[in-house]
Amino acid sequence: MIYLLSDEGRQALRTVASRPVLYAFDFDGTLAKISRDRDGVKLSRSIYEWLRELAARASCAIVSGRALSDLTPRVNGAVPYLMGNHGVESPLTPVAALSVAEQVCLGWMKQVETDLAQPLKDSGIEVENKRYTLTFHYRGIDESAGGLAALALLLNRLTPVPQLICGKGSVNALSPGSTRKGEAARSLMIHLRRDGLFFVGDDETDEDVFGLTEGLIMGVRVGQQAESRAQYYLKHQNEIEDVIRFLVHRIDRTPESYARGR
Repeated sequence: MIYLLSDEGRQALRTVASRPVLYAFDFDGTLAKISRDRDGVKLSRSIYEWLRELAARASCAIVSGRALSDLTPRVNGAVPYLMGNHGVESPLTPVAALSVAEQVCLGWMKQVETDLAQPLKDSGIEVENKRYTLTFHYRGIDESAGGLAALALLLNRLTPVPQLICGKGSVNALSPGSTRKGEAARSLMIHLRRDGLFFVGDDETDEDVFGLTEGLIMGVRVGQQAESRAQYYLKHQNEIEDVIRFLVHRIDRTPESYARGR
């Protein structure tokens, strides 16, 4: 992986900024610091302002695992395009597809509250109902491969069998056939007639975007991971502001000494 703020990485960013691309970002752990207090996560004032500057110059989107109703007030209009529930909720998602996902989740919750209630309670797993997907939080309990395999086996008892996406301290259940982050981001890129996708994420759930074989021109992972399919990485979440600021100034063709220092 190439460090994005190295000389080589900055040169790649200059090339990206010269093209009409869709700039897309994950939320938790990418634009905002990740926290055990999910309700307290928010954008810093400076990142909020720089996102607004980038969105005034180029097409921008946020693709999050949070429900859209949860994500929207946290973004507060900084960018125009929001996708929630790992891409299930997108500006392009048909109403009928959302209705199907909602009904599936209602059925799953009935099973969670009856057949799976005791096993989940015994395992210390918290269930978050996000209307169109479910998230099973296991942070603080056994996170070994065996523990995850046991949780996956348990969730595969749900009917219909869900698509499972592992995240940091969680496993996400999507209804069969639901759109995921990669497809959702690429579809929006095509809809907006952009000729490429730039994406930054920090989690295993973002590998769905990094693994795109068409459309993705730069994938950036927060935190270096040898097994990641992203070509570039940032060392820390707080470097995302440097990246957004750099892009704004490159689009404006501002001298780079100013871009690094403002």
